[in-house]
Amino acid sequence: MKQMADRFDETLPRPEHPRPDLHRGLRPGIDWLNLNGTWRFRFDPEDRGREDDWPSADETAFDRSIVVPFPWESHLAWGEGDLAGNANWFSPHAYIEPDEVTLDNYREAPRHTIGWYRRTIRVPEQWRDRHVWLNIGAADWAVEIWVNGEQVGEAESGYLPVSFDLTESLQPGENALIVRVEDPQGESRKPLGKQVPNWYTPTSGIWQSVWLEPRPEEHLCAVRVEPSLAEQRAIVHVEAQASDGTVVRADVRASSGRQAGCATASLADGTARLELQIPDPIPWTPDSPHMYRLQITLERDGERIDRLHTQFGMRDIDVGPLSGDGPNWIRLNGEPTYLRGALDQSFHPAGVYTHPSNASIRGDMLLAKQAGLNFLRLHIKTPDPRYCYWADRVGILLMCDVPNLGYDGYSELGKERWERTAWGQIRRDFNHPSIFAWCLFNETWGLGGRDYAEMPDRQAWVRACYERAKALDPTRLVEDNSPCLYDHVVTDINSWHFYINDPADAREHIENVVKQTYPGSEFNYVGGNTQDDSPLMNSEYGGISARMGDLDVSWCLLFLTNELRRHEKICGYVYTELTDIEWEHNGLYDYDRSPKVFGYDPAMILGRRFVGFDGPPGRTVEPGADVTIPVFLRPSAESGQLADRVTWQARFIDGLGRERVIARNQPLGGSAESGHQINLTLPDTPGLTRVEALLCDQSGREEALNFCFFEAVPEKVVPQVETEPLGVTCPLDEWAASFDGEVERGEVDGCVQLLAGRGNGEMSCGFVLPEEIDPGRISAVQLVLELSSARPGAPQTGGEPWPSTVDIEIAGVEAARGVRLIDQPADSRGALSHMHGFQGRYGQLVQARVGADAVLNALESGIAEVRLRVRDSAPGRGGLTLYGSRAGRYPCAPTLVIAMTR
Repeated sequence: MKQMADRFDETLPRPEHPRPDLHRGLRPGIDWLNLNGTWRFRFDPEDRGREDDWPSADETAFDRSIVVPFPWESHLAWGEGDLAGNANWFSPHAYIEPDEVTLDNYREAPRHTIGWYRRTIRVPEQWRDRHVWLNIGAADWAVEIWVNGEQVGEAESGYLPVSFDLTESLQPGENALIVRVEDPQGESRKPLGKQVPNWYTPTSGIWQSVWLEPRPEEHLCAVRVEPSLAEQRAIVHVEAQASDGTVVRADVRASSGRQAGCATASLADGTARLELQIPDPIPWTPDSPHMYRLQITLERDGERIDRLHTQFGMRDIDVGPLSGDGPNWIRLNGEPTYLRGALDQSFHPAGVYTHPSNASIRGDMLLAKQAGLNFLRLHIKTPDPRYCYWADRVGILLMCDVPNLGYDGYSELGKERWERTAWGQIRRDFNHPSIFAWCLFNETWGLGGRDYAEMPDRQAWVRACYERAKALDPTRLVEDNSPCLYDHVVTDINSWHFYINDPADAREHIENVVKQTYPGSEFNYVGGNTQDDSPLMNSEYGGISARMGDLDVSWCLLFLTNELRRHEKICGYVYTELTDIEWEHNGLYDYDRSPKVFGYDPAMILGRRFVGFDGPPGRTVEPGADVTIPVFLRPSAESGQLADRVTWQARFIDGLGRERVIARNQPLGGSAESGHQINLTLPDTPGLTRVEALLCDQSGREEALNFCFFEAVPEKVVPQVETEPLGVTCPLDEWAASFDGEVERGEVDGCVQLLAGRGNGEMSCGFVLPEEIDPGRISAVQLVLELSSARPGAPQTGGEPWPSTVDIEIAGVEAARGVRLIDQPADSRGALSHMHGFQGRYGQLVQARVGADAVLNALESGIAEVRLRVRDSAPGRGGLTLYGSRAGRYPCAPTLVIAMTR
């Protein structure tokens, strides 16, 4: 017994029961036996395992150990790294010549395609009168099983569970279990998702949990629950391998344990239908995700033969008008629900397709909730069943994609495999209330791509698949294809994708989509099909698309979400994406799930209530301009009450980086009838004003915010006026720069506004001093400038910092030594950089001061030389970025401030 107890130690990888949604009991060693953990393993690059009789070999024939249930491309499969991730996303063990694999060539390097697993199993004594079944949650792709050298069976798995009855091959005591998995590379005629060379690390081998389970000879096979909240009932469909007339009993309890209903029926042809009346049902919603527990019992002559446990939620999904004759929205429990989602590709840096732990799956759901979201689009992957379980429990709605075929995988074999996966996914995950829609295809991958519009045979197959999905699951919505090429055929959700990183272009695009959406419109459909009144929803959007590199997303998230919420014909959105993935950097979180820095809380933008600005996020105006910002509030039905809880303020930064509040806690102007607005007169000096509106709930808790910027720039530069202190600027055009690495000069309206040098080096400029300065009245000289380090690109703030150190010299005198520049941040606070094409980069305000004596000699020449030196930078670090008045965070050019005595 000690040996058995050790197997269920919490140190086992993924020790929890893999199917909390369908099980015979949760007691380890009694109801089931977890086979996760260390197995002996061997790759088979020449496919000699069968010929050399590996199924009968002892463990010495297997040359290494692997950790199940992690794919052999992952770090966790080999006991490498921690759960947070590693520098590379792939494990070199998966490659035939691991020493030759690098980050640059890993996609092209020859990979192992066949792996053999071996371990011993001992069946618990109390199972001796039952059949022993081996369950594999998923293995990619083809699985063969041997026990004690005898072949038990084979199956194609990929994304679906496979089960094998081992009973006839077992012997008393220890048994040798052998599993062969082959994942043919380059085979596009099977569901792949993004396991293709130009996307992410593939998954091969066993990638979901493996366990043994005892079943009686006559046993239950499947349970499907169709809830109806409106009718206060649930229809239960049961499948079993048992003789006709066997009694099926259903008992349902609320989460409190209170019995909520029961029913019985008799099997006929292996199936039974039971109708459960559930008076006063407790609805499942994201805010209150109540689950009912269902026990199905197979009985004969009053004796229990078998039992299965599952769970479900009472909720209804349909489509209806937002209000009156308004646009159709997706409804949850009869209520129009604005869907605030993110794309979730469900990869992990340590486990690839497999989450390291049950807690990490739950953690992803909590990250979505923390970001203000109420749903996730699970992207072209059939998930681990615990993914849906935690969505049910945490309260996250799901749109679940079916994995697509390879790009050229359309064929009779490809279609058969895809349909087997799709219908198997729908059957397996049917009882999860979190799932409100199935998405069959993504961007016509595997359907012909751009040629799909001219392929009526493929469109006909997609229509048939849509109709088959609706027949299998009448309780949910079905989307035929989530399109980027405007190519629906028939769908319950009229969705579309876009990736645009310019506010004006995005505004025009979204307005055009809305304008062309109405019953009878040919827009977004192909094959002569036209729109009906299906809800319009965005199913992918972003400003930073997959291959744009590591850039800030905080700015585009703000203005794109603002534009989508402006149009109430659009019933929801899917931001791309929840987390970064490998080389793709557009997530709300980093790949290791650490938070990014936005300069605001994304939940204030992505929450249910929204304060919208009908205008761009940044505008350039004249100093002293009168500005108006039209404001809209969502949900619009609540706008009258919400307006009273919105206040706004404005903060102004001048040319020396000094900040002050110019409006505080102001109410909105206008009315619900005429439209709400913010009216403001800007200061009459150049600078940058941030206007922010904040919505609080009745208790004063912040619920939503929005903000925009006004850059005040005079049309003509006016001559220097005598002010004290006197500021002398030096345009970046006149700065010299010499560095080990690349030197970058970024212009706005023909003038350099950003100067960056990478590595070690220096920048210098001669500040021309006014002739009228009275040397006797100079008390001090201070240099004010905005500086950061200089790193490649403009990755969003929050990742690994990129520090640098700079020495500052004024007129030959050391003014500051070892000034620490923490990073080159990039987020919404770099408004001027976002407005002018510098990807949100900004720096910190740096001030360096010298006494009057340092400048007296410079006055004779009329020039004060300023030098900025970066030295002793760590390899691949350091550098220096100097910002002008129209780049970065502060509207200040490098300025010498000369303080004068009276």
